[in-house]
Amino acid sequence: MKTVLKIGGSLLKDSNRIKRISSVIRDLNNQELIAVVVGGGRIGGELVSTGRELGVNEFQLDEIAIKATRANAKLVSALVNGSAEVPETVGRALSLIQSGVKPVVMGGTVPGHTTNTVAAMIAEAAQAKLVNATNVEAVFDKDPGKYSDAKKLSELSSGKLVKMAAEKDERKARGHFVFDLLAAKIIDRSGVETHVIKGDSSQIKKAVKGKQHEGTVIK
Repeated sequence: MKTVLKIGGSLLKDSNRIKRISSVIRDLNNQELIAVVVGGGRIGGELVSTGRELGVNEFQLDEIAIKATRANAKLVSALVNGSAEVPETVGRALSLIQSGVKPVVMGGTVPGHTTNTVAAMIAEAAQAKLVNATNVEAVFDKDPGKYSDAKKLSELSSGKLVKMAAEKDERKARGHFVFDLLAAKIIDRSGVETHVIKGDSSQIKKAVKGKQHEGTVIK
């Protein structure tokens, strides 16, 4: 099945981690991996935090974060022999995919749309599944970083995801719930098969290849 892979920017912490993730993307490129969407990571987070402290508004903070995602995408694309162009719209990404470019690697698009939303849109339009590789192993019923009794959810309905996202989505740059509300609603409205996994090589490979993994399956 065609797959859109979302790489959380938090996974791009150092050169060794970037090398491992790039290696697994190259290995999967003979599969149906059509697109990779990359988050802003540490660089984006630091820029947004500094800007917010200095009074920059949320629209401008989104624009700053988008620039960071595109820089990360350019780096990853260069390492995986992906698209020479980092598309700046979902429409352009789909055009590249349809022309045979694989994988298309991109970051954000417009303020108000997270990279999770971008990945969900591509998956919806291309009738692909979505694999979201993050720095946590799955979706939990509450923040596992704050609550020791947080329970991992191996399976989750898309409707429940929307409810959880509605509670967590503050509509600010650099939100931290696994999916923002808009991304969750896109997944729900079109029944996009979605997998949330820890961003290590083995889990990414299993999810993309349709094998059982240790994360959360959302349907």
